[in-house]
Amino acid sequence: MTFDQIKSFYLVAVLGTFAKAAEQLNTTQPAISARIAALEDRLGVNLFDRSGHRVALTPDGRSFLRSAEKLLEIQAKALTSYGKGKLRGVTRIGASDTMAVIWIPLFLAALRASNPDAEFELHIGPSYRLRDELLARTIDIGFIAGPVSNPEIVNHLLCDCPMIFAAAPQLGLHGRKLASAEIDRMDVFTFERMTRPHQDLLRNLRKADISPRLNPINSLQPIILMVRKGLGIGAVPLGSIEEDLAAGHLVVLDSEFKLSDIRFTVCYPQGPDTHIPEMLTERAMDFLKARGSSESIKILY
Repeated sequence: MTFDQIKSFYLVAVLGTFAKAAEQLNTTQPAISARIAALEDRLGVNLFDRSGHRVALTPDGRSFLRSAEKLLEIQAKALTSYGKGKLRGVTRIGASDTMAVIWIPLFLAALRASNPDAEFELHIGPSYRLRDELLARTIDIGFIAGPVSNPEIVNHLLCDCPMIFAAAPQLGLHGRKLASAEIDRMDVFTFERMTRPHQDLLRNLRKADISPRLNPINSLQPIILMVRKGLGIGAVPLGSIEEDLAAGHLVVLDSEFKLSDIRFTVCYPQGPDTHIPEMLTERAMDFLKARGSSESIKILY
C-alpha cells in the first residue's frame, strides 16, 4: 500500500470520478484505475461500486475513507515538520481581480523569494468562479469575496476593500458632492453581473430609487481603462486605482450615494492535506499585517 494509492482513492471518493482524480494528480485515468485496483487487491475488498455513471463508495470503501484521511493527515504533518516550513511542488492559488491588482503580486514575490523550490500557479477570475474551482479542487486556495457558505470550504476573514466612484478629471465631476440624481443620469462601469460587488451595487441603487446605466465588464483593468478614457464613472475598489490617482489620471468622487465595501476571505477545501493552504493563509495574514491597514485595505484579524 502506497501513499500514491491512498491519495488516488481519496480523490476519487471526494471528486466522484476517476477522470477528475487523474486531472488533480496530473496523471492518466488508467494510472488511477491501476492504483485503485492494486489497493483493493492489497486490502482484499472492493472500495468502489462502478455500476453507475459516477463511482460510489461501497461500505468497505466508506470505512477505509476514514483511515485514508488519517493516513494522509499524518503524511502532511510529517512533510510539514521535516520541510522546515518550506513550500515545495506546485501550489495553485486563486485570486479575484481586486486581490490580484492590490497585493497578490507583492505577496507572490515574497513567497518565491522564501520558497525557491516551489512553483505557484495563479488563477485570476471572479469570486463565484473561483468558488467552483475550490469545490472541484482545481485550485488549492482562494483569495476571494466571501465567505463561502459550504461545509466543504474553510474560511478565514482577511480584509475589507472600500468601493468608490472614480472618474477622469476632464469630466469635471470632482471637488463637490454629487447628488444621487446626477448619478442617475450617468454611465457606470463596474464588475460583471454575477459578482458580489455588482449585486451589492444594484441592491443599493434600488434602495436609493435611482437607475443609472450599468456597464458590467468581466475584468477590472478594462473597467479602469473605460473610466480613464472618460466614458463614464467607475464603481471600483479604491486600492485598484491608487497609481492612477497619484498620476492624476483618475479622481475619487464625493457623492450622496455610498458604496458597500467588499469583504475578502482566504478559502480552501476541507481535507486531510490542508497543511499547504494553512501555511499560505498564515503567511498571507502576516504579510498584510506587516503592511498595515490603510484606506484601501482594512485588515479584519
